[in-house]
Amino acid sequence: MSTIKINTNICLHCGEEGSIEMSEDEYNKGITAYNEGAFIQEAFPSLSADQREQIISGTHPKCWIEMFSPHRSQHE
Repeated sequence: MSTIKINTNICLHCGEEGSIEMSEDEYNKGITAYNEGAFIQEAFPSLSADQREQIISGTHPKCWIEMFSPHRSQHE
């Protein structure tokens, strides 16, 4: 089983591209299901919520925390 690296969209917070690694088989099955209308959590059940969000929006887990942390000041 080969592992592939999937490049994700540019993160709107930091402006950097990201990537996620998964098996080629999992990617092929998941992307087919997602493109046919499955929810991302159904298409890629083995990925974490952070990884699935990165596929959808490009937002890195660290950037998500920086953007939406309840401890963040409104003036930052």
